[in-house]
Amino acid sequence: MDNGFRGNLDTELALENPLLQEFVSYWRQKAGPEGLPARSDFDPVEMKRFLGSLFLVVPEPEIDDFRYTLIGTTIAGQVGIDNTGRTVGEVFGAPGLELYRKVRDERAPIRVHGTVEWRRKEFLAYESILLPLADNAENVDHFVGMMVFGPATC
Repeated sequence: MDNGFRGNLDTELALENPLLQEFVSYWRQKAGPEGLPARSDFDPVEMKRFLGSLFLVVPEPEIDDFRYTLIGTTIAGQVGIDNTGRTVGEVFGAPGLELYRKVRDERAPIRVHGTVEWRRKEFLAYESILLPLADNAENVDHFVGMMVFGPATC
């Protein structure tokens, strides 16, 4: 288990990275006035510039956890591991589970940022966004996220 996750949470979504800002705008456009967007609302062709930095997650209620079903190649390359198929609990432990439960229960996105210390890469900073999805516009049944990287500043 990696379990060293200590990200900084930001519900105000003070995104610094322009690509993250663009992706959140895209998510909001897909959401419309009805509520949360569904996974099927997203077109991979429209998302081409985001794909390497995206991750997809599904809830697994029978084990009270969440499973990574896709992790972009840029993320895997920067972090040094592809966690596709693993659960949030396996990768980040209780802090990660609390984060995903918060987004699910509040039906609201959250920004997470910090350094990649859970992989002993304190020199590498990240900024990410975790966005809820709902096939019925209400009950969260998927998550889409994006993560970007840069050098950590002192």
